[in-house]
Amino acid sequence: MAGPVFTDASSAILLEKAGLFTTVSKAFRIVFPASVFNEITRPGYPGAVFFTKALENGLVDVVFRSEKNPFSSFPRKNEMDAGERDAICLFLEQKQGFILTDDGRAAAWCRDHDLPFINALLVPKILGYAGWIPREDHMDKMELLCRMGRYSQKIKDLAFSFTKKDLTLFMPEKKNETLLF
Repeated sequence: MAGPVFTDASSAILLEKAGLFTTVSKAFRIVFPASVFNEITRPGYPGAVFFTKALENGLVDVVFRSEKNPFSSFPRKNEMDAGERDAICLFLEQKQGFILTDDGRAAAWCRDHDLPFINALLVPKILGYAGWIPREDHMDKMELLCRMGRYSQKIKDLAFSFTKKDLTLFMPEKKNETLLF
């Protein structure tokens, strides 16, 4: 398995709106920093009830950052919101898995520091390649995410161009399928 996925609020919300979050939480171990979980479960917040039930049903984990700050020696860390910063800190503390972020500043920071990350737009493609959703559905879900998210044309073009080989690092275990004899 690809390891834990440390996610920010915007990615989780986009995947929930696209009807993919439950499948994602079965394919991967989804880890919310406490700051992200608190943000997306505020009373009256869209999806608050969904994410609260996801925690109650064991579909996600909520983790508090340790007191040590693995960011202390990195410049420009304060340009990110707390949720993105906490997701990256948890990744740096655990040194496994990858980061799921749809925040441009956090993505640029991950890129500049060679940290493994993807955005929500790549999730349907990965789930399709790994057998978690029908491969023919992944394009429809990517198009839906393009309409809902704030992706530049460059990001969209890049996401659609990735091959299975390009995304190997982010692949969950293949879904068990019933064998027909």
